[in-house]
Amino acid sequence: MTSPDRHDEVVHAPVRPIRDRTTLLAYAQLGLLGWFVYGFSASLTLLRDDEGLTRTAASLLGISLALGGLVGSIVGPMVVRRFDRATLLRCSSLGVAAGALLYVSGGPLWLVALGPFVGSLGCGFAVVGASAYLEARQGPAADAALAEANLTASFASLIGTFAIGIGATLVLGWRSGLVLLAVIALLLEVARGRRTSAFNVGAELESRRDAPRMPRLVWWAVLTLILLTGVEITLLQWGPDLLRERGGLGPAAASTTLAAIVTGMIVGRLIGSRIVERVSSEFVFGASILFAAAAFAYTWLVTGAIPLIIGLVLIGCGIAMHFPLGIGRAMRASAGQPDRAAGLTSAGVAIMSGIAPFALAALADALDVHIAFGFMILFFAASFVLLLWKRVPEDTASG
Repeated sequence: MTSPDRHDEVVHAPVRPIRDRTTLLAYAQLGLLGWFVYGFSASLTLLRDDEGLTRTAASLLGISLALGGLVGSIVGPMVVRRFDRATLLRCSSLGVAAGALLYVSGGPLWLVALGPFVGSLGCGFAVVGASAYLEARQGPAADAALAEANLTASFASLIGTFAIGIGATLVLGWRSGLVLLAVIALLLEVARGRRTSAFNVGAELESRRDAPRMPRLVWWAVLTLILLTGVEITLLQWGPDLLRERGGLGPAAASTTLAAIVTGMIVGRLIGSRIVERVSSEFVFGASILFAAAAFAYTWLVTGAIPLIIGLVLIGCGIAMHFPLGIGRAMRASAGQPDRAAGLTSAGVAIMSGIAPFALAALADALDVHIAFGFMILFFAASFVLLLWKRVPEDTASG
């Protein structure tokens, strides 16, 4: 292959997202997801204090959240096939609203635990429906649109976290942050209105009962992504332990400092969404894996609070584009079945979210948390090898 051909493969004509009303509503749909998931995480300790729950009882709420996301990812494509994508997106908003209200209801534990399940079910629907809509609607600009949508989710996650924290200091209480989310979710459906056919673009094949089997390339694309999300989830869950051991931070400070990862992700998605308008998403995906791996290696090697915080920001920048580009690859490989591909990807991420942190915890107990984190570099290496081995062709035409 000659150098000019290689250059044409990497850099292409600008492909900017069409930011019309339905696209912005899809962005907002993923914003609900970010607010709910991070709002739940920020409020779990507060709920435990209010209700006098044990850590074991509170952990059931986390299991409920994970199960809801898994079920939503699996059932979402079925809803599209039985009804349509617009119905799936409407159910997503209603699920998030209902889940938030059940969670803050103050009822018995079984009712409160139903909240994370129902809300996360709605979040699973959002990942499937909004991602598939953007893939079908935006065409060659889908990767940039997915990055912008996930940027919205990152911003919303910070807003949700702040809403919980600010509410906890006021007479309104921390629950007001999730009540506000429920109101916004319902307002989103008012804004969507009754004319929803535009959201069903590209869902024709999946609506057929004789839809073909998913191409094998989809499974390789899903595997590539879930290896990377395993690192992200593990960092968010067990990163405070690393900060306490290597940075000398106290428990509260270590947990708060993880906001550095989210900050890095916002920066990475803000910049990355512009880069993929001109540069091959396969190339950007590979570069982001290498950047994240280098940032992770730096963070693993250094000691002290400031160097570790810098490392976490850099890791956030590196992993920022992994999910939007990874799910975009899976949908491109799906041969016209983006909802099913998004569902498989989301389900895989949910499963890995349970496996990876557990595996690292077991290694940390047997060895040491710092040594255990060192094994994460293998996840980066494996995903990069898979990316090179199983490339997903992309259409870089500007039209």
